[in-house]
Amino acid sequence: MKLKRVILAFLMLFGLAQADVPSNAAETKLTAELWGNEGNQAVQLDSLIKKINTIGYSVVQANRNIQVHWQNMFNEKTLEMISFYGLVNIEALRPLLLKNPDFGAYAPFNFFGYKTLDKEDNNTWYGHLTPNTMLDIIGEKDAETRKEFTDMVGSFDALVEKEMKPTKSKRFEHSKPLPKNGLTRMVKKFERTDDLETFVEEFVMDHDGRFSQHHFVIAGFIDFKFEYADMEMEFDKYDAYWVSMLCHFEFSNSIFNRGMPQAGMFAPCSVYFYVPKGTNELHVGYASVDNWINALDFKDQKRIDHMRAIDAEVVETFKEMGFEVVTLGKD
Repeated sequence: MKLKRVILAFLMLFGLAQADVPSNAAETKLTAELWGNEGNQAVQLDSLIKKINTIGYSVVQANRNIQVHWQNMFNEKTLEMISFYGLVNIEALRPLLLKNPDFGAYAPFNFFGYKTLDKEDNNTWYGHLTPNTMLDIIGEKDAETRKEFTDMVGSFDALVEKEMKPTKSKRFEHSKPLPKNGLTRMVKKFERTDDLETFVEEFVMDHDGRFSQHHFVIAGFIDFKFEYADMEMEFDKYDAYWVSMLCHFEFSNSIFNRGMPQAGMFAPCSVYFYVPKGTNELHVGYASVDNWINALDFKDQKRIDHMRAIDAEVVETFKEMGFEVVTLGKD
């Protein structure tokens, strides 16, 4: 597969050299490269996921065949299959989360696969955002840290190539820059008590209830503070740290089921929460939809307006819970 990529890159460069490309052509950056195999590969993808524990990965939650829910709810069907897998390498993530809590935006990161009903495309496509895209969205600049994250994701990609043996690939590039601030961050001050565990439990129940009223569903959940305590691994920088995977069926149907299934590389949205040690501040963050818009070159203004309206609804719901939008500095 790697050799094929090298050959493909050479051919692309050769083709560009032969074409009369203006010198001021916009520079493009790779958003994602999806792999492909002929036919419906749902069973093969599930088989792949069952083997990720061999490389230190686990699944926070697998959300399979979401097209069934869309058909039942909206009576629309353009996809034969679309499934999402929230993946984490818990041990490899620990030093990254300790360096930068914003890694929670991709802890888990989303691996997905889809097959359309288009008779001219009898392929299942699968993959995820490139590590560089995820790193650029969270604003991570440290070269060593970027390499750690890239190597972590790369170990999963190697397993994908080994098990799936993809026969084709397609690239998604963007010429628009990603948003300067790719994350929405908020902070809520709360009255600190000795029983922080109860505070977290009550907050999670309140959070899930409020978002369900706005037609969101929790597509996965992981408590890293609990996981590291259970593994007897130091994680004292935070008194609490958890991630909820947020999904909105009407929102996702309006994009993935209406001509842009590739946008599933951005979903579900991992919303991360943490309390810095010894503080009375609960922080929350997640990647904004402006990343989707720029990275996949959305052009339909009506669709863009709808996406931003749903994104604003998330902010308003958090404001109802006492959060304030802030710009946080980085070390």
